[in-house]
Amino acid sequence: MKYLASIVIALALVTSIARPMHAAALDKINVSYGAISGSMAQTWVAKEARLFDKHGLDVNLVYISGGPRSIMALIGGSVQFVNHSGMPALEAYQRGADTALIASPMNQLEHALVVQKNITGTEQLRGKILGMSTAGSLTDILLREGLRLNNIAEKDVTILPVGDLGARLSGLQTGRIHGAIIAGIQTLTAHKLGFRTLIDYSKLPLEIAGSGILVRRSYVTKNPDLTLRFLKAWIEGLYLLKAKPDFALTVLKKYVASQDNEVITTIYNLYKERLMLKPTPTVNVAKSMLYLLSRSSPQVGSVSPEGFIEARYVNELESSGFLDEMTRQYGK
Repeated sequence: MKYLASIVIALALVTSIARPMHAAALDKINVSYGAISGSMAQTWVAKEARLFDKHGLDVNLVYISGGPRSIMALIGGSVQFVNHSGMPALEAYQRGADTALIASPMNQLEHALVVQKNITGTEQLRGKILGMSTAGSLTDILLREGLRLNNIAEKDVTILPVGDLGARLSGLQTGRIHGAIIAGIQTLTAHKLGFRTLIDYSKLPLEIAGSGILVRRSYVTKNPDLTLRFLKAWIEGLYLLKAKPDFALTVLKKYVASQDNEVITTIYNLYKERLMLKPTPTVNVAKSMLYLLSRSSPQVGSVSPEGFIEARYVNELESSGFLDEMTRQYGK
């Protein structure tokens, strides 16, 4: 009995020691997302379903509005993974940063130029004030390209940096601006408030990594195992988003901060279709983004798109059978 008691005590001690050791074994990383949009939903789902924990990661998830600020945080080492459009990271890359795109589940634009209801055609934009987030951001580049594709010269309008999506919607409501480029829930909300979509960017001949995972190449090269574990959790978030609508809707309500069931359901149905389960980044998408950048920065023409794309991690997960395992677990 004494022998058995000593074994029980020893096992109890091992268990009490192992628990804190296991907790301490979680790798702490900071991850940011750049928009209150359904395009970020897989990151939110992975966090709320504790999928990062499952893969040994203690993720501090933060919202950083605006691409330039997100990339500054990435380059400065404040965050290790950024879920955002690939454009700001590509712009930093062409300036010499070691930024790279390692996953991209959505290669189409979700933006719209929303205007006051008395503006019914693009010709009426002349002389108007249009809002975007910050100078050099994706919204800045897209706004100018949308105008060009609709034969409106930039000199014919006034373009103002207004702030995040909420600030742009507020600017429309107060009348400070006549139009704004917005995305996600704000487009639906704008329609409910009586504003109209004048330019739907999903219908323009443009392709872009709209919800990519952006990194510093030096970081992922030094941390390949951690990078694969992050992507496993994040990709499982994509599968879970599609397979468990009730859970996904609850997560959307939390992060979008809306209890409007119509809006939340519309967002879910839209991005359930748009987000791809195999988020392999492609050189063609990088070429398309470089084209957009070249409209305002001619020197971009000499940049190699291949250097910005790093598909090895998603390819490794596919070849290892991880994506097949996700399909067996969650379905297509």
